[in-house]
Amino acid sequence: MSSFKSNKKPCRRTPVDSFGCGGWTSLPVLVFLILDKLLEPIDHVRFAAVCKHCRSMSELYNHATQRWRNKQLPPMLLIPKQDDNYRRVVYSISEGRIYNNIRLQVPFSRRCCGSSHGWFATVDVEQRLPVVVLRNPFTKAKPIFLPPLRTIISHDDPPYHEHYVRKVILSADPTMNPENYVVVALYGRFFMLAFIKAGQNNWTYPIPNGLFDDVIFYKSKVYALETYGEIESLDVFSSDSPRLKLRTPYKPFPSCKFLHAYLVESTKGDLLHILRFYASSDGRFRYDARRQTTHFIVYKWVYGDGGSIGHKVEVKSIGDEALFVGGNHSISVLASKFPECQPNSIYYTDDYFSNWPTLHSDEPFDMGIFNLEDGTITQHYSPHSISQRAIWVVPPFNGL
Repeated sequence: MSSFKSNKKPCRRTPVDSFGCGGWTSLPVLVFLILDKLLEPIDHVRFAAVCKHCRSMSELYNHATQRWRNKQLPPMLLIPKQDDNYRRVVYSISEGRIYNNIRLQVPFSRRCCGSSHGWFATVDVEQRLPVVVLRNPFTKAKPIFLPPLRTIISHDDPPYHEHYVRKVILSADPTMNPENYVVVALYGRFFMLAFIKAGQNNWTYPIPNGLFDDVIFYKSKVYALETYGEIESLDVFSSDSPRLKLRTPYKPFPSCKFLHAYLVESTKGDLLHILRFYASSDGRFRYDARRQTTHFIVYKWVYGDGGSIGHKVEVKSIGDEALFVGGNHSISVLASKFPECQPNSIYYTDDYFSNWPTLHSDEPFDMGIFNLEDGTITQHYSPHSISQRAIWVVPPFNGL
């Protein structure tokens, strides 16, 4: 498997995966000295993954030192491992290399329809109904099988059920908040919205509903982006009957030539609206034509007091921020906090989604980094030609 080659010289790190699980782990002072030499949080994740004794020592170390308190891991790419159909690995943007020793049990044959708080969403089928399954391979938590969504799969093609769920996001990590989290899904042929709270046996379907392109949690509410650019909010934590509330003018963009859009919360708390524009190889859009990203445009929504309708402002620069968009819960980080992360840029994966998936392969080819200043696109990772699609993930790190 090929990967993007960085000019950065590799750092010398302790090969934690080569350690055994003998009596040396009973010597806290020695282990603490080793952990002091591990410079990045991901190295501590790797150390803790060696065995249960190492994880216990890592937890003791991080509790005692508070070294990684409130430390965020940089977004990484979850990619298939070429020689193992049942495991995936992560690719580090900041280091420009694949962590082959971190092999995650996420089914290769399943399309990941969401990445949120370190959890991944895949789709199974039960009596022709799509079933969302949540998995966290980093913590080896038990999968969470949600109730079937209320939509009938009408096609006989077995993989088609995976295309009945566009995106799944979570309000919180179920491991840390087992009784207080919400799952939101965009589902069906025309991507309606549904949500379910921890412990519930049925999804809730707000009204009116339908034709959504993206969804995020923003200021303790769900913000859903319609195909024509409108944004609606939904209070999923309210005990009242859930209703979507329009937060923008009707059809705020005069043209829908772009094929996809995203909502992202900036590091400053602003609501950003990202338009992604495509072109086909022959200049015409057909069901079987491949799309290639040409550029992005960024807008910021500004709201007054009292929940008024917002107005948009085009943003020419996002400064030190880097946005990560695709099939994941959209992410915004300060680039200066992570080595090799490019500021004023949008990192994107191939998440083009068709209502007719039998006419499209699932091979990724449209991934890159768009620089808002000069409009250039560079590569962050070169996938294998027959790989499943990659997806952004922020590995959970709460001091272990």
